Amino acid sequence: MSPSVSIPAMLLIVLTALGVSLSATAHHSVAAGFDMSATITVVGTIKNMEWINPHARMFFEVETEEGELQVWTAWYSSSNNLYRRGWRDGDLPVGAIVTVSGFPARDGSFQLYGGDTLLPDGRTLFGGNAPGQR
Repeated sequence: MSPSVSIPAMLLIVLTALGVSLSATAHHSVAAGFDMSATITVVGTIKNMEWINPHARMFFEVETEEGELQVWTAWYSSSNNLYRRGWRDGDLPVGAIVTVSGFPARDGSFQLYGGDTLLPDGRTLFGGNAPGQR
C-alpha cells in the first residue's frame, strides 16, 4: 500500500524545492566577472561610496596619463563584512584620493574587485577575499 500525499502538501514540497534551487543559482562567483589570477592598482578620487549588500561599491575618478578622466568602480564584499573589518563611513569621504588594488574586470571595463584600499592617512583597508579565503 502506498502512502498518500495531499495535493497541497505536494505543491508545497515542489515550490520549496524550486525556491531552494533558484536561490542557490542566484549567487554568483567573483571569478565569473573578475580575473583572479591578475591584480591591478589604480589611484583615484572618491566620487561615491555605496554601503549596500550583497556587494558594497566605491566609484572613483582616475586621470589617465593623457589627462582623460575615467570613472572606475571598486566592488567589495558586503557592507556588513566591511564594517566587521573596521571600515567606517568616514573613512571614505567624497574627494579623498585612494589607491585601490584588486582583481581586474574580465571584460576590460573600468571595474575591479577590491582587495586593499590605501587611505590618505596611510591606513590600508581590506575589502575582499583572495582566492581560497572565506
